[in-house]
Amino acid sequence: MALSPEELSALTSGDPMALDQFYRQHARRVLGWAIRLGGPAVDPEDIAHEVFAIAFRKISGFRGEAQPSTWLFVITRNVVSNARRRAAIRRFVGLENGMDELPSPLEGVDENMEQRRRRRQVQLALEKLKTSQREVLVLMDLEGRTAPEAALMLGVPAGTVYSRLHYARRAFKSALQRNGVTSWDTSGAVADVGGAR
Repeated sequence: MALSPEELSALTSGDPMALDQFYRQHARRVLGWAIRLGGPAVDPEDIAHEVFAIAFRKISGFRGEAQPSTWLFVITRNVVSNARRRAAIRRFVGLENGMDELPSPLEGVDENMEQRRRRRQVQLALEKLKTSQREVLVLMDLEGRTAPEAALMLGVPAGTVYSRLHYARRAFKSALQRNGVTSWDTSGAVADVGGAR
């Protein structure tokens, strides 16, 4: 949703109430992106905090040419990319133990446990995708955005979005099958990661 001239003026002038409203309106979406794009190697709450810290530092330069969600997505992509790079370096030098093990399917039929196990499988499958594929899969299959919206947010032509989505769905399905998941369609599986648009 585009900002009104009054909202834009209040934001760019640093009005605390406008900044608070902006945060409340977009915090859940940014946290969802951080979870889905960052994977298990990063702390999504730290990512979201850093995204808003950067956004509020740069808010005076925001002119409203892009939708606020597009602007925040670009910041989130950059923050996630940097965080994943730092996490990879820490793993490489042995400062992290890696990802937690998946709970065994034999640990009971508790619905919450099963849901956590499925979410973990989906997150691990998303983790196997190239960044460009993960981004388009999250935007289109999980958030239900159109190709033109995703293209604008990713800074690529719509045709590229469709191409990436095709390969992303195929790679995601293959990653799920390697984890023993065969009964979900791609979009339903992505939705299991949670979050909201």
